[in-house]
Amino acid sequence: MTEHNRRTILRLLATGTGVSLGGVGSALASQSAGGHDELRLFSEVGVAGANEVVDDGNYVYVATGGGMSVVDWRNPGRPEVVAEVDLVSDLQANLGIENPVVDILDLKVDDGVAALANNGSENPGGISLYDVSDPTNPQFLAQYEPTFDGPGPSPGADIHNCYLEDGYAYLTLAEPWSVDDDGDGERERYWLFGNTGVEIVDIRDPANPQQAARWLLKDDEPEVAKASRVPCHDVYVQDGVCYAALWDAGTAALDVSDPTNPTLVSRFGSDVDASDAIPAFEIGVDDFNTYLFEQFDFAAYLTAPGNAHYVQPSTDGNYVFVGAETFPKDVGISNPGVDDYGGIEVWDTSDLSNPQFVTRIDPPVIDDDQSGKLFTSHNFDVTANRLHTSWYHGGVHVYDITDPTTPEHLAGYDPDGYAFWTAVSGRGFTVGGVYGAASANAGGVTILNNDRGVKQPPAFDGSNPSGQPDVVPDANRE
Repeated sequence: MTEHNRRTILRLLATGTGVSLGGVGSALASQSAGGHDELRLFSEVGVAGANEVVDDGNYVYVATGGGMSVVDWRNPGRPEVVAEVDLVSDLQANLGIENPVVDILDLKVDDGVAALANNGSENPGGISLYDVSDPTNPQFLAQYEPTFDGPGPSPGADIHNCYLEDGYAYLTLAEPWSVDDDGDGERERYWLFGNTGVEIVDIRDPANPQQAARWLLKDDEPEVAKASRVPCHDVYVQDGVCYAALWDAGTAALDVSDPTNPTLVSRFGSDVDASDAIPAFEIGVDDFNTYLFEQFDFAAYLTAPGNAHYVQPSTDGNYVFVGAETFPKDVGISNPGVDDYGGIEVWDTSDLSNPQFVTRIDPPVIDDDQSGKLFTSHNFDVTANRLHTSWYHGGVHVYDITDPTTPEHLAGYDPDGYAFWTAVSGRGFTVGGVYGAASANAGGVTILNNDRGVKQPPAFDGSNPSGQPDVVPDANRE
């Protein structure tokens, strides 16, 4: 098993990622298309430090670690970076924070507002809200930080992902469950991720965000929360339901028809129950590293089953797609296969109170030489009849889900040396986010199409646009 120092362990536990990917960018072997070459590169633009990518019609927004970049792709053959946000500078200028620490892995955009989720473990936690009614000129509005009564980490909660819907922001919570045994106002014990759940924030006035509600797993199932392998990793909201990916606790479906009063409808795909509860870490008594390796089940945390990482329902809500993210090489599996790497499960949720497993989509590509590479499912996008997926070094792949019970692979894009953080649908294209930290360049955005373009990897390097595209779109195509 890989030896993890305390800093690496804490980063792993805070994000659900970060172990296998830490050295990926420095050990890239050649990767063939593996027969999945139907998606072609239509155009591309470099965005340094690219992580999550979201499409908002004519513009693509990119989380860049230090902030956000905005890409104008009104002409899909000539995407161009038109704005860049340096969040550290904005926090210093607007809030007077002297040494802000930011790690923006995720963002969302809705109704002219962008929310940047800060995954950093230091000040400030929470989300940063921006006015993007003019996408070329984002304006800082406010910072929101979840706080917890009593002992524990407050403020500065790490927010790995978020979602915006109808004037509310939904934030992932994965904080320790702290206990003050002697009433002195200081915590004496805590369970890792014990305060896992969803923070709901009223952002109808985005310059003045206010807490609307909070749902915590421990309030419904405290012993499951004590298992400590249950961080809330991602959220998706549709038609009054919030789907929360809780890693080894599976996926929780919350009724948020009233966002001020979320209630648990069901939880499915779990790999933990009350019997998996572990003792709390006792401050001043236990050694942290010893506690982790004696009490925390790393093998279970890093491998299937469980590992609910990303979730999105079908457009009609009758099915839910749940992607698992696994790190089999970090528990000594030297040549992982499709059963070891995380896939995408399909659940029938026509009866949301009793979801039923339907099928699993396996990783589509795994190299014979896996040195420095990862082939697990990452973020994806569901449309009425298509599933657009990313698999790190397994590329971007599109599936026909007209019948969700029998997904059919349609097309893929898998260039040498590139890892993909996400794939989203937009205007008849698949937009792939090239993960800079794990790719052969500094990251960016690829616009892919299955009938136009060329079979080649992106040519960008860093944050400069790639220049003249290889393929110019039809004059009548927006």
